[in-house]
Amino acid sequence: MAEIKLYLDEDISPEVAVVLRSRGYNAVSAHEVGMRGKGDEEQLEYAIRNGRVLLTFNTRHFAPIAEEFYLKGKEHCGIVVSKKIGLKEIIKLTANMINKTGSDDLKNLFD
Repeated sequence: MAEIKLYLDEDISPEVAVVLRSRGYNAVSAHEVGMRGKGDEEQLEYAIRNGRVLLTFNTRHFAPIAEEFYLKGKEHCGIVVSKKIGLKEIIKLTANMINKTGSDDLKNLFD
């Protein structure tokens, strides 16, 4: 199973990426890589360029982007959406997902 590399958009605390890395996971935050304040499509394009699965709380904006990608046959590494939850819970759920899923399982998925 190929390792999941995560990209957390700016809606998710950069602390999540720090904690995930401290536990051995490959995660970066929009806050850390100069993407804060960029548009949602730019966030996804960054994730694609860097081979990363996008993690966001922003269903409203990313659902139409994912649909557009699907209709145009454009590929991405995956968009994982969560309802807004606390720091400990998002870290726990994200680590669980990474442990049970490979990056190939998430390719072009909006979930």
